[in-house]
Amino acid sequence: MILKKLFMKYGIAIPALLVCIFTIADLISQGTADWQQLLLFNLLLYGVGYQFVGFAIGHLLLGDQIAEYIGWPKGNPFQFEVGIANLAIATLGILCSWYTGSFWLATAVAASVWSWGCVIGHVKDMICHKNFSAGSAGYPFYYGLLMPMLLWCLIGFGS
Repeated sequence: MILKKLFMKYGIAIPALLVCIFTIADLISQGTADWQQLLLFNLLLYGVGYQFVGFAIGHLLLGDQIAEYIGWPKGNPFQFEVGIANLAIATLGILCSWYTGSFWLATAVAASVWSWGCVIGHVKDMICHKNFSAGSAGYPFYYGLLMPMLLWCLIGFGS
């Protein structure tokens, strides 16, 4: 019961935690020479791939609870489309395990456009509707803002 409550409250941050844990483990086992590539790989796989799987599951299977968490009305039919868009980005992130190079760049572009677009929508909602609920102005907002910035910094290091 306690584990379920912790997961429901903090589960959204698990992929970000995995990025940190696996990057540290990779640095210990492989050395620090390619730290940017190791961090970029883990960010694409866990921070984009698995994080967006979680977002997709939330919007597709728990639409009313997610709408309430964001501060939006329940029963919105767009939850399905948002869930599918998250699933598409998640698929790209997970495929980064098998494909590299330009595929990583394309994944970063798609994740950034979607994430920053969501951030713009949340900012608009904060300004126009004073919606500062945790799902609008909390972790998803900051994650959507900062994750693409980190992706682009790491991609810049690789060039």
